[in-house]
Amino acid sequence: MALSEIIINDIVQSQTNAVISESNYHILRQYLLERKPVSRVLNPINSLLSEHCNQDKQAIINHLTQLACESQRNHDLQEARSDEQEGINENSLMINYRSELLTLENTLKELDTKCYQQQRQYNQVSRQFNELKVNMTHINQSIDRVRYERQLLDQQLNDPYSDGNVYTNPPTQTRIYPDLSPPQDRHTRDRLLQEENRLIEERQKLVHLINSKETEKNKEEQTLNRLHKEKKEAEGRYSEVKHQIDVVLPNSEHQRQIRNQERLAREQARAIHDPHLLQLSHKNLEALKSQIETQIRELDERRNQLMGEATDISYKIYLTQLEQVLQESENGPQITFNENNALKMILAMMKNMEEMAEKEKDIASSIDKERHNLHSLQKSLVGYTRQLERYLTSDPHLVKQNKALTEKNTQLQQYGESADNWRTKAFYASLFSVGGSLISTGILNTFIISPVFFAIPGALAALGVVSLVIAVVSYCQKYFSDMQMEQNNQKIEKNELILMKQWKKANELSLSIIPSLNAKIEQLEKELYALEQKLQDQQHAMSLLLNKAQNVTSNYGGSSNFFGNTTGNVFYLPSAPLHEDSPPYPEIEGERVNYGY
Repeated sequence: MALSEIIINDIVQSQTNAVISESNYHILRQYLLERKPVSRVLNPINSLLSEHCNQDKQAIINHLTQLACESQRNHDLQEARSDEQEGINENSLMINYRSELLTLENTLKELDTKCYQQQRQYNQVSRQFNELKVNMTHINQSIDRVRYERQLLDQQLNDPYSDGNVYTNPPTQTRIYPDLSPPQDRHTRDRLLQEENRLIEERQKLVHLINSKETEKNKEEQTLNRLHKEKKEAEGRYSEVKHQIDVVLPNSEHQRQIRNQERLAREQARAIHDPHLLQLSHKNLEALKSQIETQIRELDERRNQLMGEATDISYKIYLTQLEQVLQESENGPQITFNENNALKMILAMMKNMEEMAEKEKDIASSIDKERHNLHSLQKSLVGYTRQLERYLTSDPHLVKQNKALTEKNTQLQQYGESADNWRTKAFYASLFSVGGSLISTGILNTFIISPVFFAIPGALAALGVVSLVIAVVSYCQKYFSDMQMEQNNQKIEKNELILMKQWKKANELSLSIIPSLNAKIEQLEKELYALEQKLQDQQHAMSLLLNKAQNVTSNYGGSSNFFGNTTGNVFYLPSAPLHEDSPPYPEIEGERVNYGY
């Protein structure tokens, strides 16, 4: 049976029934009072799960190995067919490449010859073209020279005395002798004009020749470039074909030989015992190992899951099955009537204990949740408190800065008012000095006065200049004081805005957020304390109930209530097992689990 087919609840129930049927009163009582999974039930189940897990592992290994080997065999067959077809194709391709290589060699020889001939033709045409260009340069120079001579001659004919040789006899007499007589000049002019016309006509013919030769040169150059391009393409194709013949196809053949040798080795491994799986390629072997590890890990997880489920339900199923067995006296264990009643009483108490244990878990879970919430609130409170402290510590600094700026503004205002007064006084003094200087100057110009009084206008003018300088300096001081005050006021406004925001946040923190958090923390602490008290009460009640269950024995002479004090002759047994020499969880020798199928 595979692990996936195992119903763990049925196995635990079957094994529990077997343990109950083979146990006496003292062992059954011990299992009840221990309140933990029954080891005599779990040990065989653990062995059973391990056995089936190992069987499943081996089955998985065999199955995956078989699949991998079949896949490898199919892959080898397909690869062999593919390599065979590839070899046929490449042999045909090799023949074509060699034929093409011979054709390319002949083509390259022809292109070399054509390029050489075309290069000679191009060089010849280029040389002729250059010679025509040189001739054109000479003709242009000759035309320019003839035109220049003709212009000189025309100028001399129009002004016969302008270009002659001049001889000067000092000191006053000058005589001019013309170079040529007018008939000779005209004859020379006609000859130069004919020469110019001849040169122009010759230049026109030469221009036509140059254009024709340039067209021929361009055509020869295009032909030469085309041949070079064809040669370059042929050389590239030749190199590519040569590379295919010398490198690519031999490497491909070598790879096919390697694959063929590997296939032969794998085929030989298939024919014999292959414990190391040599019939698999390295890649497929690694993939198989990975798949096996994954499947084995999943089987181990499934086994641990089933064992965990068995451990969780073992004691509960023990209570259920024991209660059912105690109700059926015919199929029950071989115990006395008093032992049966005692087990029923203990069983009822243990069932109540299980319910109380569930409540205990719920309370403990609630406590953990409340502690987590309390920790989060306390962390938030610490953060908000630090934020409030930061706001409070930053406020005095800004207030102190604003106070200093205000005092500085007061000083600047007083300084500015003083500078304004000085400016006004200096302005009036300047006006008085200038006016006095003008008046004194007028008086000195009108009346005859002692020379001493001539210093008065200068002194008054100097006083006016000094007063004007004082006024300008006072104005600049007042201007800079006002600018500094404006900057200080802006900084004060900025600090006040920051203070208002911080005070608002600090007020919100101190009056709303922090008190609310403190209230929530206080409420949670009360609830947590109540839950802890409830948990302690629950644990105390469970302890009392367990003590009562431990005090229930089979030796009594009258009736007894489940939760009341027993009456009659009661003998109290210790809660520890009665048989010290026996193991706490004895194994069942030779026992097999009955699935009930």
